[in-house]
Amino acid sequence: MPVEMPAYAFSGISVHPELGVASARSEGGLIITSRKSDPYWRGRMTTVRLQPWGGDNKYADMLAFLSRCVDLNLLVDIVHPRHRLPRAYSAATWPMVGNAELTNVTDLRHIVVSGLSMALLLKRGDRVSIVQDDLIAHRWIATDTTVSSILAQTLELTPRLPIGVFAAGAAVVLENPKLRVRIVPGSWDADEVSQPSAISFEVEEALA
Repeated sequence: MPVEMPAYAFSGISVHPELGVASARSEGGLIITSRKSDPYWRGRMTTVRLQPWGGDNKYADMLAFLSRCVDLNLLVDIVHPRHRLPRAYSAATWPMVGNAELTNVTDLRHIVVSGLSMALLLKRGDRVSIVQDDLIAHRWIATDTTVSSILAQTLELTPRLPIGVFAAGAAVVLENPKLRVRIVPGSWDADEVSQPSAISFEVEEALA
């Protein structure tokens, strides 16, 4: 079962999609691209300065959390604190209750969704998660969209979805969209410290 990231404030979240695209330039100047993998999110997270002594000792707590995740190969669910809702809305103005539903994957960059509120405004760069059983993919909304159909609304996503993973019936999550990651082994600084210090570590997306 995935675990939740500890509720420490993070001073930096630099986690972005690795698009899986390689490029090279020939001697004649021709640019050749090839796709080496499905896109996935990867990057570095940095906590605020954590107390290394006293009753809470959150510095030691965080290091033990990272170690346990790697030791047991645990997956971690993250909700980015700045992307809990589409940015046209606040908790007080959010019109939906529950999630929408995926009705069709037109292609890997376009999905058809039912259950969105009429006239819902989604802006390019808003976050969405597609959730099917234990599988999660975290994506950006690729184009500004005003919902015109509660039964069959097309949304463009970026980066593209993984091949052959999601099908009709999956949940389309716009409120608190999760990113599921693994902690990259050996990516954190485990030095003992004598003053409040931040801990920085790497994560990479895992579908399940």
